[in-house]
Amino acid sequence: MTDLAPAGLGVLGPSNAVPNDLVVPYYLAHRRRRVSIARVGDRLYAFDDLCTCGDAPCPLSGGLLTGTTLMCQCHGSRFDITTGAVIDGPATEPLTRYDVQEVDGGMYIRA
Repeated sequence: MTDLAPAGLGVLGPSNAVPNDLVVPYYLAHRRRRVSIARVGDRLYAFDDLCTCGDAPCPLSGGLLTGTTLMCQCHGSRFDITTGAVIDGPATEPLTRYDVQEVDGGMYIRA
């Protein structure tokens, strides 16, 4: 992994830290925000880690990932991680997605 991030991207860490079909949380200190990174079919997806379903914060990184569908562990909302769209509620707001890239063994995010 190179120490120099591609232009406009922040360093997350080594890309092998996110195995296939899993979701891993990361904290972006410069944004004061938790994001989730998921790997499906050797492709990375990045989105806000907290579910949009409302009342209490619920980390999506603890949810169930089936293909590109992620289910919130707290209220059962389901999201398409490729688009951020809500598949099933109670959530009504889509996930905020971020550009994430894998370069030279490292993961980089535009957030």
